[in-house]
Amino acid sequence: MIFGRGALFLAASIALAAPSCAEEIVPLAGCYERVYDSAWLAAHRGQIVGKATLSVVKTSVPETPGETQHILADAMLVMWSGQTAFGTIGACFWERTGLVCNAALSAQKTALCKSKEDGVRACRVSFNDSGSFTLEQKPEGLMLTIRERLELPGPEARGTYLYLSPANAENHAFLLKPAPAARCK
Repeated sequence: MIFGRGALFLAASIALAAPSCAEEIVPLAGCYERVYDSAWLAAHRGQIVGKATLSVVKTSVPETPGETQHILADAMLVMWSGQTAFGTIGACFWERTGLVCNAALSAQKTALCKSKEDGVRACRVSFNDSGSFTLEQKPEGLMLTIRERLELPGPEARGTYLYLSPANAENHAFLLKPAPAARCK
């Protein structure tokens, strides 16, 4: 059977669009960052994230027999609200057009929140689910979108959390740009 360039390109595109479990390539791997300047934040008064960094790397967690979603990558996400950094490590699997990352649970002990509004809180929205986010390649960079909700723990000494919901237009999607690896350390 003879294949033309078009067929070869199509086969290569399909292979890149849907990574297999045995593949060593990690989709969307790299360092990404976005720093929002004062003009942007003044125009988006409801936005509480001033800076975000994200590092996507091949996971170090071994595959578990019988798992339904093969974990391909770890996504180390840090978001700043004011001068305080909040972060999580997401376990990411491939779904249709990008990675879905489930946020890690925090071991910090605190009370449950009465409100589920976005913001920095000294309480937790959930003890057993920290939420999730998606990562999708866009021509301008990498789009990070809050999928269900996201609860990011802050400094342990403070016992605070940054809560973001997908319903808040100012805090649910962040377009990150490629950045030098040193910025994700």
